[in-house]
Amino acid sequence: MSVPMPTDEMGMTSRECADSSCSPGSFKVKFGTGVTGEQEEAYCPYCRRAGDPGEFMTKDQHRYCNEIVAAEVREGVSRMMRKALRLGPTGKKKIGGGLLSMEISMKTDRRPPPRRPWEEQLRRDVTCPHCTLEHAVYGLAVWCPDCAKDIFVTHIKTEAQVIRAMLNDVERRSSELGPRVAARDIENGLEDVVSILEAAMKALARRKLVTNGALLEHIGQTFRKQVRNRFQSFDGCVEVFSQLFDLDLAQALEADAVSRFKHTLEKRHPITHNLGIVDRKYLETVRTGEAEGRDVNLDEDEVITALDTTVSLINHAHAELFPS
Repeated sequence: MSVPMPTDEMGMTSRECADSSCSPGSFKVKFGTGVTGEQEEAYCPYCRRAGDPGEFMTKDQHRYCNEIVAAEVREGVSRMMRKALRLGPTGKKKIGGGLLSMEISMKTDRRPPPRRPWEEQLRRDVTCPHCTLEHAVYGLAVWCPDCAKDIFVTHIKTEAQVIRAMLNDVERRSSELGPRVAARDIENGLEDVVSILEAAMKALARRKLVTNGALLEHIGQTFRKQVRNRFQSFDGCVEVFSQLFDLDLAQALEADAVSRFKHTLEKRHPITHNLGIVDRKYLETVRTGEAEGRDVNLDEDEVITALDTTVSLINHAHAELFPS
């Protein structure tokens, strides 16, 4: 028998990598999008493990199918017994009459209906630019589950679109909720830009080290001792990629773009550690004309420019490390 899988409110169905060592392993796909025709293989977006599409069913979906089948078997056996015993609609049958009679009845245990598979809420929806598969993942995945193409940069651009949409809404938020709320939106936007830069560079570095044959233990030591939090700044990205892969990321940007980018990223320090108030450490690092004790000068256009620069830098690093 065929058991249709329930979908979430977006029409997506949960999938799970069969490799127990794959983390996070869970993702979702929207059937009807992506590869057309009969699909022979599907892929994990995290580890690129290939397998029959049926191999990516979740444990909860297997449980759901078993409960559906068991319910159908019980109902089928019940119908068969009723027919064999020629029981009526009430499930009873009377034999004989008068002083000697016998009644046969059949009662079927009532069981709760099969529980729907549990659906995780994955917040990152992506459409593959190659096969148009609509799917959802945790964090920054790499591979398309249908066509297995490298779509890491697509994930980055999708995250950037979310931040850009928030920043483009600052003017409305300011008029409705006040300038301080709008200022916090801009500050949060900058923190998100730095988060994208750090997360993407870590993912690229880890993937390249694995590709180069490094052991997981060695990779962990490299991140603890050499990488640390250095991907939160442009100079840190340049230094680490030069040391690990002999790759000069500084060539990805023009000199004036580098200067603007570094200046904007430095504003994250007072925002994160001092409620957005300019302090002495910030002034000593950036050497700007801003006054100590005042709010750091930051607007949405500056953050959007930093966001665009971040995407360009990540795209360049990806192209250099993993040429198509």
